[in-house]
Amino acid sequence: FLAVGFHRPHLPFAAPKRYWDLYNPVQLPLATNPFPPKNCPPIALPPSFELRFYADIPKHGPISKELARHLLHGYLACVSYIDTQIGRVLEELDRNGLRENTIVVLWGDHGWQLGEHSLWGKASNFEEAARVPFIIAAPGRKGNGLSCERIVELLDLYPTLCELAGIDLPEHLQGKSLVPLLDDPSTPWNSAAFTQYPCPALREWAGLPLDDYMTGVFHTLLQKDEK
Repeated sequence: FLAVGFHRPHLPFAAPKRYWDLYNPVQLPLATNPFPPKNCPPIALPPSFELRFYADIPKHGPISKELARHLLHGYLACVSYIDTQIGRVLEELDRNGLRENTIVVLWGDHGWQLGEHSLWGKASNFEEAARVPFIIAAPGRKGNGLSCERIVELLDLYPTLCELAGIDLPEHLQGKSLVPLLDDPSTPWNSAAFTQYPCPALREWAGLPLDDYMTGVFHTLLQKDEK
């Protein structure tokens, strides 16, 4: 079992120059819906805390079109950079003759908003943040290389790997194996998936103290509501 983690495209958007050069920032399309949905409750629109920690980012208010295009440019550069690294891992599988008996899963822990609803980052319940990259390639499965429109959850990954590897499933698991979808992507499946934000498990809501720097950052960002 090999777990390979890549930090990008997480903030900060830092990648080698050649990946920035893949894109012309002038031609990058910005979000077409930089406004809240109709009747959207305020709690659904967090102030993009994570992005605003960084220098040259306004602590309050809208992100300019120029800055938005620069951020989008950086995000795409990081995605291309990591795409190359994933390719290197897969090439090594091929070089060692392991591709035909290796289960490969590519997944992320969250999506990312790039100005949709005026939000930047992962901290929301909108689809842009809640929907994740999720690709499974398993030896001998008919669905390899096909897309699947069914709704699944990351909870399903554990039981899927257990079944593919011939391991008994623990009784406490809440997800269900996706192996039927790997053989037939049109198999009837779930009608919903569930996500949550804010999450009480996060330290900011769990009563665990922040360090002095983070406390100061949060205070600065929240001052807008105190004025």
